[in-house]
Amino acid sequence: MKDLEDRFEKLLKVLPQGLTGADIEQVEELVQAGELGVAFENLCTQLYERSVVVPTWQIEELSAIGSVMGINPDYWEILASS
Repeated sequence: MKDLEDRFEKLLKVLPQGLTGADIEQVEELVQAGELGVAFENLCTQLYERSVVVPTWQIEELSAIGSVMGINPDYWEILASS
């Protein structure tokens, strides 16, 4: 699980502009609290709601992380269509 947290935190640091500091802080707090799944879902939701354009390679990394965690693919697939 630590590997997933590390991958997720690295991805969070390079995501495109468009999220607020509060958005990122909330996701980081969830990760630190051991709520990686909730953090992942919140991040994807915030990216979608704020119409952030996410590069393909970052969507692929979200897909890889989310798949391992058993997250519903709708969370990252919607980013590719926006």
